[in-house]
Amino acid sequence: MNQPQIPLEEKLHLDKTLSIVQAELDSVRAATKAQQQEMDRLRSELQTDRELANLWSSEEFEDLADLSQSVRLLTMQEETQDTAVARRIALEYQQHSPYFARLTLRFPDEEEDEPIYIGRFSLWNPKEKDLAVHDWRSPIASVFYRFGMEPAYYTAPLGRIDCLVTGKRQYEIRNGQIVYCFDADSVIQDKLLRKMLSQNASSQMRSIVETIQKDQDIAIRDEEHDLLMVQGVAGSGKTSIALHRVAYLMYEGLKNRLRSHNILILSPNTVFEKYISSVLPELGQRNTAAATLEYILENFLHTPVQSRVDRIDSLCKAESRQAEAMRRMLDFKSSPEFVAILDRFLQEIPRHFSQYQDLWYGDHLLATAQSLKNEIMQRDDKWPLGVRLHRLENILWEKIRALRPERMKTLYFRALQLSRGPEWARAYSLYETASLSRQIQAITRLSVRQLYLSLFADETRFLRLAKGIPLPSDIRSILTDTCEALRSDQPLPLSDASAMAYLKVRLEGRSASGDIRQVVIDEAQDYGMADYALLHSFYPNARFTVLGDINQSMERGMDHSFFGNVQKQLKIEKAALIELNKSFRCTKEILSFSEQFLKHAALQSFNRSGEEPKILPNDQIISCIRQCKEMGYKSIALIAKTAEMAEKWHARLSLEIPIRLMGRDINPGDVFIVPLALTKGLEFDAVFLLDCDETNYSTEDDRRLLYVACTRALHFLSFFYTSSPSLLLKQEDQCNG
Repeated sequence: MNQPQIPLEEKLHLDKTLSIVQAELDSVRAATKAQQQEMDRLRSELQTDRELANLWSSEEFEDLADLSQSVRLLTMQEETQDTAVARRIALEYQQHSPYFARLTLRFPDEEEDEPIYIGRFSLWNPKEKDLAVHDWRSPIASVFYRFGMEPAYYTAPLGRIDCLVTGKRQYEIRNGQIVYCFDADSVIQDKLLRKMLSQNASSQMRSIVETIQKDQDIAIRDEEHDLLMVQGVAGSGKTSIALHRVAYLMYEGLKNRLRSHNILILSPNTVFEKYISSVLPELGQRNTAAATLEYILENFLHTPVQSRVDRIDSLCKAESRQAEAMRRMLDFKSSPEFVAILDRFLQEIPRHFSQYQDLWYGDHLLATAQSLKNEIMQRDDKWPLGVRLHRLENILWEKIRALRPERMKTLYFRALQLSRGPEWARAYSLYETASLSRQIQAITRLSVRQLYLSLFADETRFLRLAKGIPLPSDIRSILTDTCEALRSDQPLPLSDASAMAYLKVRLEGRSASGDIRQVVIDEAQDYGMADYALLHSFYPNARFTVLGDINQSMERGMDHSFFGNVQKQLKIEKAALIELNKSFRCTKEILSFSEQFLKHAALQSFNRSGEEPKILPNDQIISCIRQCKEMGYKSIALIAKTAEMAEKWHARLSLEIPIRLMGRDINPGDVFIVPLALTKGLEFDAVFLLDCDETNYSTEDDRRLLYVACTRALHFLSFFYTSSPSLLLKQEDQCNG
């Protein structure tokens, strides 16, 4: 793309903007230095006060109050310093690139056009008392992403603002110098986007503020819905949308005090967490909490839980018959029908699963089994069962405490009759109380694991609970296999852990919400309905952003009813579903090849060309790696179907070339082998799919695996086989070497 000469007025405007940046940066640096000195002084005084104050003396209460005031002052000063440091970092970025676009707008009743410069961060011009640069998240910046040279509008705090777009210009500014600037019609914008997409993959995801598309911007800025769902094909920018949406919500959250600690991102694995960790800091925001579902479950249930990566890997390496049985079980435990059975089970627990018995304290009948059951069943059931049982336990102990003086008199008298001292009476009382405590806890304390096991262990009860609910044909095998898994010493299967946690939170009435007000779920298709029911119970005050691709499920097949079921389990009425069918990741050749693995494909390719995918014998792997390195590709991923296969290939190839087995790190310049289960959400310059023989890839489920693996590639895709390639690769005429 030929670059025209930079107009003088653009250079002058940039110089003017940079002078504003420098002036504010000097001011912020001076303020930061003064604030640091003040914090150092407060810390020193606080340490001295702590040493002098007698905190154990009631006479020194005033000293303690003064100390508390000093702590508050220091905390406020630290918060101010954090804000100043964040602003300093933003200004230091603006020194290199203060803006990336300019809109020229004409407003009604205005005779002159108004230039609006857009950057990652806003910049105030104190002389003109106006913004020199508008933050990309500001309402007016939405016009840049959503409109061409046409009538436009944006929604400001005071309402809708109409305008006419009379000019759009994009810039690349590096180190305070304009590299290029173009009037950005749709053709030029596509060329700029194509240039960015042609770059090599990075070890960490990058922000996309310069190239956000209209549909992506609509999803990022949506505040109208409590549940935003995005169905997007591979490479449509779902994860970028998720992270830029988080940055936008925090920007808008200044109005309603939404902060980083109010947001949770659920990610598919820890590799992915590291991959996305730099995006929010690039956008001037603190990273929010990010966690896998299994990590949350382990902390809630206090037991090891199978990871999603291990579950996918187990499915990939299982024999076809075993894999089919595993998928049927997973289909069932991921279904709304299973959640309905769990809800019926919850209703039945108070009647049949608490061990009601007559309770005696010496000669006093505290309560009969029937009266205890009546107490629980007749109490207001708006309270969770665990709360009702806890209250019952308190009532029983209140009765015991009231009867204890009389009981101790009886025991002292008996001690005299037995020629024992008072120590015997006290010892017997302790023994009696401990025994009674065990009886009470057998009634009022529930073991969620034992309850869940009992659901599957009694086939008659399970079938009664499931009356009228469609069940898989092999439900008896599912019941048996579940019992075996729950009785083993292996980590708790992930689907069972979600179901158990759902029972626990419903029984105990405890959530894990803290201050979480926005939950972002990436790779949403990997979560079952029990997971969503659990997340609703965990985070009852949260809004949800759910992003996924039903075609990228590695574990089971699904259709568009998935998103409707998600909405039902999250119990959110105000919801929207946005569909993104254009892929920006792969070349059109790679996307076209990948499309054959989908039954109902509706993929659109951003028009970026590259090499045709190749199907090659194993003896060409090394030469292909060298070819890719010569072509300048920085990340070359050899994808094996299972972790075991990855280890074998690493042992084999590491004898010939430097190659890593991928763990938590992804480093540019690496050639590495990675199990398919770990590639979720990632992208690489070149992808080599290993062991593409008929023995490894032959089923309908394997089609989804191939689709996921193929769409990890940005520029180069090859398949390698030992004896003969999988028939799944021959659905269309493809280039074989």
